[in-house]
Amino acid sequence: MTPEFLRRYYVLRIITNPKAYGLPEGYVALDQLQDTLKTIRKKSDKEDDILYSKLELYSPKTIKRDLIKIKAYFNVDIKLKRNLGYYVVEDSFNDNQHLKQVFEKTELYLLNHHAYGWKDYVTSARTSLSDYVDIVALINAIEHQLLIDLEYKGWYDDNRFQTFKGLVQPLHLKEINNAWYLMAYNTDIGVYAFCLDTRISHFTITEKTPKTPITFNESDYFKHSIGILKTDMLPEWIHLKVANHHFKYLLANKMHPSQEVIELPKKLETEVLDYLSADMWGELKICVEPNYEFLMEILKYNIWIKVIHPKHVKEDVLRHLRLMTAYYE
Repeated sequence: MTPEFLRRYYVLRIITNPKAYGLPEGYVALDQLQDTLKTIRKKSDKEDDILYSKLELYSPKTIKRDLIKIKAYFNVDIKLKRNLGYYVVEDSFNDNQHLKQVFEKTELYLLNHHAYGWKDYVTSARTSLSDYVDIVALINAIEHQLLIDLEYKGWYDDNRFQTFKGLVQPLHLKEINNAWYLMAYNTDIGVYAFCLDTRISHFTITEKTPKTPITFNESDYFKHSIGILKTDMLPEWIHLKVANHHFKYLLANKMHPSQEVIELPKKLETEVLDYLSADMWGELKICVEPNYEFLMEILKYNIWIKVIHPKHVKEDVLRHLRLMTAYYE
């Protein structure tokens, strides 16, 4: 990340979401933009931090050049209206998935950049991406399609203690449930999810490249997955009843990208949680494989969610609940 990229990132964030920076919604005047950039610069961990060194280069000409770069890279069109300020052409911003990913990854980078200075204010689930693999080198291997020589001693969840030793083409990294997985390909096992933990007994990035590298699209591959698991099960629309107090949570934090609202609770807010009242239940649906990761996802929501359709998925959840309650009888 360069100082120029960071300045453009903040210019974009401030104009697209002025409220987050204490500015009124709507147009952002040049002086408001300049003052906000100056404040961010002063609040950075160290005043001599090179990464933040160009935040105060905010002349009208510099901002104009930045907006051209922002449109080219982020595909967001920002205009300047005389006597009012900067604004976003809405059609270029709504549902911009690429932009959302850039925001998330930039924020993760900044958290890491300020890890020591912010250690009293931020707690993450894991202190590092992995204690067993050099993640930066691994990302470089994915980018340049360098083969990895690894030995992996699986647990029961890995196809019942499946082990692997050989060369793989690294494809993608994914974090789920406080663990990091390497999606990799080998002609014998196909695409496989290797957990970057103690199951890795040998890991070396080679200078070799595959004769016929494969392409990997994580969105397509995980389209019907709740987590990391992709099975031979057919994905299907699963209908869920959700209690009103948790319905709002799932509206803000979708269980799965496919999530759709079928019916809002008649009473979205109730001071008394009467789970026998039909008025406090809404309905959602998601299109996923009903595998054990889906089951774990459902069970973590306690009594706030119930599967109502398809019947076989509902019965599978009930069977597991009966096995669980039997532990306590």
